[in-house]
Amino acid sequence: MILDSAEKLFVEKGYADTSINDIAGDADFGRTSVYQYFGGKEEIYLRVLERYTDQLTDRVRAAAATAETVRDMVTSFLEVLRRFIKEKPAFFALYFIQRHQVEPGLPPELKIELNSRRRMLENVFRDFYRRGIEKGEVRDIGVKDASNLFFAQIMGMMLLHEYYDDEFESTLDEHLDLSLKLYLEFIEKVN
Repeated sequence: MILDSAEKLFVEKGYADTSINDIAGDADFGRTSVYQYFGGKEEIYLRVLERYTDQLTDRVRAAAATAETVRDMVTSFLEVLRRFIKEKPAFFALYFIQRHQVEPGLPPELKIELNSRRRMLENVFRDFYRRGIEKGEVRDIGVKDASNLFFAQIMGMMLLHEYYDDEFESTLDEHLDLSLKLYLEFIEKVN
């Protein structure tokens, strides 16, 4: 209940403009009751994100388990991400937009926890890419660089559409398909 209220308010008002009092009032709890469950607004934010990152990581792992090639895995990964963001638009707003505003103010232990969740998702991608290198499917540009390029390209396109959608002639899906095509052309090993 507290996490649902916090999520709603973080999306509606933004993290910075949401107080513990706002969350408590929306959840029909007293302020001190909220502190019995959470150390503060920062921890609440982290727990909201955890619900989503764990679900997304599980879905990506399941998709990766059925993929035979890196091409299949990367394509599946993007499709899972695309569906997930359409199902749970709050995740996109909280993780990809507000996270960069919130993270600098987090205590070190919560930063570590937040980044460990991010790494879980990235590691699914990196492990599969590593196997692709070993099988000779993809160029060895380094698994971290391969992962960072993929995420930067896809998330960058999503952010551009979030802020400037009316300036594009192409839809977000068309841009994501093009981004995927270009990424796959770049990583695939040419004999």
